[in-house]
Amino acid sequence: MTTQPPDLDPHRLQVAIHELGHYIAWRDLPGAGIRAVRVTGHGRHTEGITTVDWPTDDNGALDHGYLVGLLAGREADLFHKPHSTIPYDPRGCAFDLGLFRRVRRRHQPSRQWSEHDLRASARALIRAHWAEIQRLAPRLARRGRL
Repeated sequence: MTTQPPDLDPHRLQVAIHELGHYIAWRDLPGAGIRAVRVTGHGRHTEGITTVDWPTDDNGALDHGYLVGLLAGREADLFHKPHSTIPYDPRGCAFDLGLFRRVRRRHQPSRQWSEHDLRASARALIRAHWAEIQRLAPRLARRGRL
């Protein structure tokens, strides 16, 4: 469970957890480099972004990792949902899920994995790194950056 300090905006914490899902999935991909993980705004107007420098080569491991990372933010949200003080809002994942579907539609090699398997990979990754997400989320929520 992510313990929420009383002075912390629960919306910022939720967005931080979501962005850390992306961060965890993408940080160790060969050739990819995390440039920034940011949380801005307050309350219902909180937003987040994870900026990555992507290599130009197209390979299966990178493709798989990219897709898992797009889903990892939502999986982190769902993992945190039972412990959150605010209701889960699936609209927070709309951009990521739209991009996920667009990539799968336009990039044939990315269709070699089922959406079910990609979600399962994202879920397993979040579960394996949940303690780290719990540790980093309050700091990211407060500071707005890692």
